[in-house]
Amino acid sequence: MEESPVKRNAKCKLCRQLGQSSLEYLIIVAITFAIIVPTTYIFYSYSKESGQEISDAQAARAGKAIVDAAQSIFYSGQGSKTTLELNMPDNVASAVIIDGKELVFNITTNFGVSELVFFSPVSITTSSLNCNGNVCNLPGLGSPGIKKVRIEALADQVKIEVI
Repeated sequence: MEESPVKRNAKCKLCRQLGQSSLEYLIIVAITFAIIVPTTYIFYSYSKESGQEISDAQAARAGKAIVDAAQSIFYSGQGSKTTLELNMPDNVASAVIIDGKELVFNITTNFGVSELVFFSPVSITTSSLNCNGNVCNLPGLGSPGIKKVRIEALADQVKIEVI
């Protein structure tokens, strides 16, 4: 028994309506994904970049605090000392003093290692065991966490030590 053309036409109309609904649903899902995926990527990139900027700002604040305290202690006179409590970010790989005038933080970034340099108007140093020529290493300052840094005025320079 064959279906009548009217019945067949009604079934095809119903199939077309169901097919159109399915296609509309798929278009809505595709548009939603087209909006959500780029937005998620942009948010992730922005949050990663913001984290790097915060770490750089923490390192800059720590370096500036050390240099400012060294200058203040030097002009206070021999025997003057202070202790700073600094929060070092996790991207600081090492800290060195070069030529007694530059405090340098080696910082790891997404692009490699970069240097954050702070110039001191007074001569700075650390214990002679950590010096090799004109470069003095500040062990302990190149690791993340809260660090206590003792700054002490000597006769003609300022000694910086991590305690």
